[in-house]
Amino acid sequence: MYKLIFLLSSMAVMSATVAAPVVNKVVLDSSGIVITGKGFGTENPMLFWDDVKNTYSAQHASEGDEVLASSTSMWKEKTNIWGAPFTFSESVRTKTGRKDVVYYGEGHKNFLGVPNHEAPKELLNEIFVSWWYMPSMSPAAEGGSNKFIRIWDDSNGRGTKISWTQMHLTCDELVTWGNWKGKVGEWNHHMIHVNLAAKSIQTWVNGVRIHDGKCEKHPDFANKPLYVGLIGFDHGSGAYRSMTTSIDDIYIGKSQARVEISSSPRWSATMEKEVVPIASWNDAKITTHLHDGKVRLSKDMYVYVVDKSGAVNTNGVKATCTGCPKADFN
Repeated sequence: MYKLIFLLSSMAVMSATVAAPVVNKVVLDSSGIVITGKGFGTENPMLFWDDVKNTYSAQHASEGDEVLASSTSMWKEKTNIWGAPFTFSESVRTKTGRKDVVYYGEGHKNFLGVPNHEAPKELLNEIFVSWWYMPSMSPAAEGGSNKFIRIWDDSNGRGTKISWTQMHLTCDELVTWGNWKGKVGEWNHHMIHVNLAAKSIQTWVNGVRIHDGKCEKHPDFANKPLYVGLIGFDHGSGAYRSMTTSIDDIYIGKSQARVEISSSPRWSATMEKEVVPIASWNDAKITTHLHDGKVRLSKDMYVYVVDKSGAVNTNGVKATCTGCPKADFN
């Protein structure tokens, strides 16, 4: 009897834990998306957003200029001293298909510095990163162990060290194998979620889960937050000299909580979708900034809210369009 009561109680707790957010209404206007409902969580999860344009216009950069790394810029440290820094490039090879600016690099080592954001207590064990990546050739074509992203708590080689490459995901001595499943010459959506409290690390490419492995916090660095040490493409030897790499729309969060938009009315992991930047967030209301990519901001888009546990509303909620300029929201 006691065992049965315990089992039922456990099931109730599990059920409460995985309850999905409820989205009641979505309004799209000329300033952003307003989402009302319940169960979103009480804290804004977003720490960092860079769609390149904000950096580009702020620096008044020109084609081919190097991405600035300083204490007052989006990227505060230049960790790419052994490779070529990303530059700004105006191109029609954007996610929208319209001419815009992206981060661009040529050769075997192109990556950004450390993103400039606060390091709250939540990052001691958890971090979520989403970004878009377009290579001109397969990141496995010429061999090697090629890093897309490194996540550290200390850069001196002694702390927690996480690396995602085209062939595996490593966390110190723990290795999870899994090949990159993106498309060459196209924009690919990368996501990584590290939750060291749960000893979990996962990655996705275009919604397909690539890694689901184990990762533990280095015991000597229990009070140091995680951070992105580099993001881009990092090959250690002399191959990939003719490769070009483009990066766009980098999102960093305290958890996997986020807002995604799609043209699909029902959630699936591999549907075409976009993570959008957050303006404000509480348990019953979320507002986002305006942003579109492969998925256009329009009255025909559907909105999904993912909470920090990864639960999401299965049925998308269609946006109503109030005062939307036709040129932007058609």
